Amino acid sequence: MDERKISVLKEVFNVIAVSLLGCAGIVFAILYLNTFGEGFFAEYSGVLTALSVGVITAVTVLTIVFLKTNKTFIYKLLYIVLALIFCILLLLYVLKVSGFFDKIDSVEDFRNYIESFGSLAVIAFIVLQFLQVVVLPIPSFITVGAGVLLFGPFKGALFSCIGIILGSLAAFFIGRIFGYKVASWLVGKDDLDKGLQTIKGKDRVVLTFMFLFPFFPDDLLCFVAGITTMSAAYFIVMIIVTRLISVFIGSYSMNNSIIPFDTWWGILLWLLIFAATVAITVFIYKKGEEIEKLFKRKFSKNKKRDKQVKSK
Repeated sequence: MDERKISVLKEVFNVIAVSLLGCAGIVFAILYLNTFGEGFFAEYSGVLTALSVGVITAVTVLTIVFLKTNKTFIYKLLYIVLALIFCILLLLYVLKVSGFFDKIDSVEDFRNYIESFGSLAVIAFIVLQFLQVVVLPIPSFITVGAGVLLFGPFKGALFSCIGIILGSLAAFFIGRIFGYKVASWLVGKDDLDKGLQTIKGKDRVVLTFMFLFPFFPDDLLCFVAGITTMSAAYFIVMIIVTRLISVFIGSYSMNNSIIPFDTWWGILLWLLIFAATVAITVFIYKKGEEIEKLFKRKFSKNKKRDKQVKSK
């Protein structure tokens, strides 16, 4: 088969894939909007359905048009947008049909939901904290706050850390495996590598500070970190330290029983914690290379030891 026929087949396949993705997006948009029995979405369901179908159809048609006109970058960008629309609508529909949103509107609702698992409440809580980082659109203050109400500030923070750290590691490696491929497919491998090389060395301190402070989307940043030049070893150390600090501080802030805000010594202690947080951040940034080398030496020793044991 010559190159021209292969090129035509690829184009036909891409048109079919885009069309199916657009149709699936429309189907789940309609299904999701029809799940509302009352409120704004129910009242204006006709308008919202027409608007959703129109937008998805327009994106689908434009994707095919730019594919046919060889506008590669715009076509790929629209393809990603279409895929994201489908994934988001599918997730929203599944969560709505399962009644998940109805059960978790507040800290108290989340607490009741976890308690419904009985003896498996701890495991359910850790799993949901894991999913909250990777896929579930639940604000972390709700899940952490529910952990404090359920298990107390220390155990709640500990269980939250287990789930959140595992979720952060999963998000990082998802970003590393798939994010780089998607980005290189979109902008080109050479251009992406040049861009990553430009920010090399700067990504550590910026991301570390972002993870420490609550007003940044730290769950999303885990995926972003996977695309940067940050090594896996550095991320593991950094995410453990920053998550422990932020979750424990958040838990005890909500509890307000050990470090109160209404006494002079409580305020002083919070200032010291803030100073310690900054100091640890600076230490991680400055000693990042040494930490990585230490991890590499440790892992290489373990590998050698395992080989020696197997040979015996």
